[in-house]
Amino acid sequence: MWSKKQHCFCSNKIYVTIASCFLFSACNNYFKNDYSDNSPTSGKLKVYYDEGLERQLENQEYTFEAFYPNAEIITLKSNNDEAIQALYQDSCEAIFTSRNLNQKERKAFESRSFFIKPTPVAKSGVMLITNINSPINRLTFEQIFQLLSKDFAFNDSIGNSIKMKTLLDRNNSGIIHYLRDSILKGKSFSANCFVSKSTIESINYVANNLNTVAFIDFAWLSDVDDSLVIANQNKIKTIQVSKPNSNNFETPSQSSFKLGTYPFITTLYVIKKTGEFSLAKGFETFVAGPKGQNAFLKQGLLPTKQQERSIEVKIE
Repeated sequence: MWSKKQHCFCSNKIYVTIASCFLFSACNNYFKNDYSDNSPTSGKLKVYYDEGLERQLENQEYTFEAFYPNAEIITLKSNNDEAIQALYQDSCEAIFTSRNLNQKERKAFESRSFFIKPTPVAKSGVMLITNINSPINRLTFEQIFQLLSKDFAFNDSIGNSIKMKTLLDRNNSGIIHYLRDSILKGKSFSANCFVSKSTIESINYVANNLNTVAFIDFAWLSDVDDSLVIANQNKIKTIQVSKPNSNNFETPSQSSFKLGTYPFITTLYVIKKTGEFSLAKGFETFVAGPKGQNAFLKQGLLPTKQQERSIEVKIE
């Protein structure tokens, strides 16, 4: 039989154990959902993105997680439309796109009391590539319109007429939207335009076939040190293009984006809908800040915010 002293000791022990379990359970429930219970530098965040920006987002994700090991960024490949829809339907808290919200989308968010302020983070562009042995090296804006809207034949240096095939990067991609809205002005693509399953498939097709022009996001091939660029440097080439009624031909680059001389420039955005003290805000701030902007610069895109350099000149 237990003594009274023994009974009290055992009861205290049970009480402490129950209290400890309760405390652990309460803490565990509070941090159970890392997607909602997070901070600017910790927790989990889903980011939907347009497929054309894959390499850029991978680099931003890797760098952010290296600085903040308690944060995990889960990236989900889609297109601009699907990414915006995912944000609207609460499937994620941030997206990375190659276009801004249109008026209809803004009104839809505002109807749910979300007043979205997209953050521009970099400049890219629509890039035209072809096989390195194709006779075509440059196209005027007017020729590009024809290439997209009707059968197009190109005359080589000795007068031979060569019919060109048009390849688009991915169904409902940001590139397809740009071409339809900014070049064709709503007009339909011709039957000579074909759509790939991915940008990689477009690049591989051009690398192995003559007389095809592929339209892709420059972000895929902007980094000259990237393995994809190195693997294709002797297989594909960039087509120089001009603005309407111009004889000035340009390729996509940081300088042609900066000067505005390239005709097909796009702006990349990080768009979130959460509050200020959230991982979505932390990631947005990082990408738009010095480290994120420097990452874009190193990968060949034009950052929207460039660091000022102070140069001191001493005259003796």
